[in-house]
Amino acid sequence: MLICYPHGLGDCVLLTPAIREFYYATGKKVSVATLERFESAKFFDYNPYVDKVFYTKDAWLDFPNFDLGCKEVYESCVAFAKENDIVHVSFPRHKSYKEKILANYVDIGLKTCVNPMTEIFTCDKDAQDADKMISDIVGGNRFGFIQTSTGVPKKDLPAGYGRAWLKKNRGIEHFIEVGVDFDPLSIPITTQFEIMRRSAGVCLPDSVFYHACGAMNKPVDFVYFAKGKEVYDRVRPLHAVKQNIKFELDEV
Repeated sequence: MLICYPHGLGDCVLLTPAIREFYYATGKKVSVATLERFESAKFFDYNPYVDKVFYTKDAWLDFPNFDLGCKEVYESCVAFAKENDIVHVSFPRHKSYKEKILANYVDIGLKTCVNPMTEIFTCDKDAQDADKMISDIVGGNRFGFIQTSTGVPKKDLPAGYGRAWLKKNRGIEHFIEVGVDFDPLSIPITTQFEIMRRSAGVCLPDSVFYHACGAMNKPVDFVYFAKGKEVYDRVRPLHAVKQNIKFELDEV
């Protein structure tokens, strides 16, 4: 099966339980077609339940409208499948308003969700590169991991908010901030996950890093869902995690 998946990296985390369950149910790995702009992220590269990764245009941004984009992207995935002797193409569009983890199960043809635990997969080089970057940026100091900008302005945190919140509420004085202390497009997101894993505190908007925390069972000190509880209820982890969800910003 080829899963044509025209969604963000956070949604890619939410796809991982269904990919794993498909493998256990059928004994077969899936292939995934994700966005061209995620090629440097290498998100699916180390997933043991994924055979091949293909890259497509962005149905949201590269076409006059999303419906046309979906049509064009789906046709490109059908072509990938034919060229690679893949029999079936699944296209989860998240049209339903149920939790996205469960929607992915249904959309790829699974009847039940046995284990909703999300997963991320990294490699030894990610860990080594993360250690070097941490040493270069903050030395041996305890640090907080921060994201401010998501690329979707309505979801972003105010500039400087994460640093102020972690300093006030967690007593952290040193920080590594996505897009400030490193260029997120220059290194795999799997390396960025390993940097975050080593942090003493996390302050985030609704983003892939929030979902990665759920996948690695890392507590989230602060996460801001600017779009409200309805969005949170669709994308929240379905396994037990420790997280501080906010729909309004705290004072700092």
